[in-house]
Amino acid sequence: MKKGLYLFGAILLVANILVGLIVTSYEPFNWILSSVVIIATILLLGWLSSSSLKDAFKISLSFLFSFLGLVEYILAIVAPSQFADNWYLIVIIGLIIIESLFVIASNQASKH
Repeated sequence: MKKGLYLFGAILLVANILVGLIVTSYEPFNWILSSVVIIATILLLGWLSSSSLKDAFKISLSFLFSFLGLVEYILAIVAPSQFADNWYLIVIIGLIIIESLFVIASNQASKH
């Protein structure tokens, strides 16, 4: 499953980069940010799939992470093309941190 996940992520990443290079209105800041979101989401899903959680937790968190990844991707596309005072970027970073904390907390809770 992890090979398929990483292959799917690589395809999405290549497609995003190609669209970023072809479409002139797709600012480099936005396609780089959306590429980072794709990489972060795939890595979080890979981390989740390699964890020792029960299957029900893995499936439910996978759906949650996929949905949040889609939200983060949309935010990355519509974010202003600036680094300073970018609330979209702050929300994206916050969501990635929350997802990471979900995996850590779930792993810790399943050990006990």
